[in-house]
Amino acid sequence: MRSQFLTCLLALAHSAAAQLPPTVDSNARVTKLATLPRESYTVDQPFTEGATRDPATGDVYFVDQNSNKILKWTVATNQLSVFMHPAGYSNGMTFDKAGKLIACADERNQLWEISTNVTKSIPYPQPLNPNVGDRGRSGNIVLPEYSVIMDGKYNGKQLGGPNDVWAMPDNSLYFTDPFWSRKWWANGRRAEQEVNTVYRLSPDRKTLTRALPNFLTSDGRAGSPNGIIGSPDGKTLYVAAFQGPGNGGGETYAYDVGANGVLSNRRRWAQFGSDGMTMDNQGNMYMCAPVSQSGITVVSIATGQKVGFIPVPEQPANVAFGGVDQSTLYITAKTGFYSIPTKVKGAHLVK
Repeated sequence: MRSQFLTCLLALAHSAAAQLPPTVDSNARVTKLATLPRESYTVDQPFTEGATRDPATGDVYFVDQNSNKILKWTVATNQLSVFMHPAGYSNGMTFDKAGKLIACADERNQLWEISTNVTKSIPYPQPLNPNVGDRGRSGNIVLPEYSVIMDGKYNGKQLGGPNDVWAMPDNSLYFTDPFWSRKWWANGRRAEQEVNTVYRLSPDRKTLTRALPNFLTSDGRAGSPNGIIGSPDGKTLYVAAFQGPGNGGGETYAYDVGANGVLSNRRRWAQFGSDGMTMDNQGNMYMCAPVSQSGITVVSIATGQKVGFIPVPEQPANVAFGGVDQSTLYITAKTGFYSIPTKVKGAHLVK
């Protein structure tokens, strides 16, 4: 019996190693770094999202959206801390070329620009829905200094809810805008935009345009864009959706980025969608794809074909390379925060 048990364990280990991508050592395994606590104000359960790397330090920032927090993983000390709370129920995040943290502040459908090293005392932000989450308080609170760079409206109508954002080399921002009802929104809120699509905020952060007139699946249905990422040279934009043809497993599309940020030459790049995504410097994409097993699907950027899979105990929502040398993959998944060492590094934006 013991021999059979050991044989079974070896078979499972071999199976796990066999599906790992060539960018990860065959002996590497995902490590859980933290489990997010359920606070008295947490909506339902903790939900980690929005992983992104500070290019100046290698530290990783991510959110527990349901607890209205932005968290910081300090790589020098391997410590987790609360960076900002309340945080506008932030969702997807990225760093721009100026080193500012850009967040999709989901509570009021805004985009925020957040300083990582300057704080400010302000009146306590009052919740949009006072019956959900952390109750409003009187007095002041010290928070990272932030400014609203997009007010949550397009053509005078409320956006659906910025979900994920990407900063391009020219400092413009692209973000996805689906409509998924949130408990922290005002009661009775309805969709005001006629489409769920992708928007672009100009490099000077003054002009908001629809980057795509609509976002359709390959069979012509209205889709809901989710994950978004650009190539390091800023010439290609990738947009993923969970819902695919017939509302199936999703799709990911690639677009050429032209003058003034105009998107063209839409093509289906992968036959599955994703939540968050990141790239390495060897031409691979790491995707939080909705597949039967929880984990990260690794795809060749050149072909759109799967080259490996990284199992994760909980279904990932976002992923980012972090650390000073960018050789560690950090993963946000449900209540957990995970990492795995890699043999590659994260891709750098061309500046």
